Amino acid sequence: MTIVHISSSLGGGGAEQMVLQLAKSSTPHIKTIVFSISDDNTLEPRFKEYDIDYHFLSITSFRNSSLKRGLKTMHHIIKDETQVVFHCHQFHGAALGMLYSTFFKKAPIIFTLHSSTIEIHIRKFVLFLTKGLRKKDIIFSNNAKLWYLKNSVVIPNGVDFKALSIATTRNTDNHEPFSFLFLGRLSDEKNPLYMISAAKQLIEHGITNVVFDVVGDGQLKDQLDNEIEASGLSSYFRLHGFQNNIKPFLKSANALILPSNWEGMPMVLIEAAAAKLPIIATPVGSIPDFLNQNNAYVSPLQSFHESMINCLQNYNAALQKSDVLYNELKKVYNIDEVYQAHLKLYQLVSKTPNSIS
Repeated sequence: MTIVHISSSLGGGGAEQMVLQLAKSSTPHIKTIVFSISDDNTLEPRFKEYDIDYHFLSITSFRNSSLKRGLKTMHHIIKDETQVVFHCHQFHGAALGMLYSTFFKKAPIIFTLHSSTIEIHIRKFVLFLTKGLRKKDIIFSNNAKLWYLKNSVVIPNGVDFKALSIATTRNTDNHEPFSFLFLGRLSDEKNPLYMISAAKQLIEHGITNVVFDVVGDGQLKDQLDNEIEASGLSSYFRLHGFQNNIKPFLKSANALILPSNWEGMPMVLIEAAAAKLPIIATPVGSIPDFLNQNNAYVSPLQSFHESMINCLQNYNAALQKSDVLYNELKKVYNIDEVYQAHLKLYQLVSKTPNSIS
């Protein structure tokens, strides 16, 4: 069997991180090929590190000749493969997989949206109208079922808990700044600009011995940088850009913050759980299905800063929450278990007829 992952990019987002985790977990008797629709190559060093077979299709638009060239490139690479299963990630991955399967070589398609919502309505209708071209759609929890998905199966995201384990005790020295870690794409769904408001609210409450460590890149990077400077908050922020190795940041931080507007199932939350890092997050997407007030701080944006203050001022309680979360997630969300669940699904759909149902 050959598993073909089709990803929008090899960027640093959670979907791309999950493609990396699945590809590197592949067993020797399963051939795995990864196609990136765009040339975004942020994670390329990690794919090289694990000797993963990956290719860039250099498709700039589904409305110009680059689409045809990309499909031909893809066909040239996989045309002789047998028992092929497509695992398509995000909307554009699904669109490309369905186009290839329609015009070149039929293969069963599994689709993971990696989000709890689609902002562009036409994409919802496209996914609804093309249900028959897909065998299974993966969702992260039962609450993530959507009307435009087909035959949903619940498989959560996963990470390597052993690799992210932190052995040392977290810093509780009041003389050191309390580090709130933001780890993710600097884009609208992650809501990074909220950190400026949070910093101001903390300062208004007399809490000044704090720092926001921002690890990530994205279209809001320049706006975030400019607004930090304009607000006179530069001393409270450290912008690190995208980092291939996040473990040092998980180790040195005091808490992870994720003030997202919308989500699927963020990889970063599972990574933080594996590192026993206290978490403060908004209740969006599938987050409330595995985070609660016993194992984390789940708070809407209106009171998000209050949870940050609570975490800071009662840090031993926050560390106890992180222990609870680690013990709850370490088996089900470990990449070994998650990959086996995917593998069973790949094997299931590969045994069913490839004809469009």
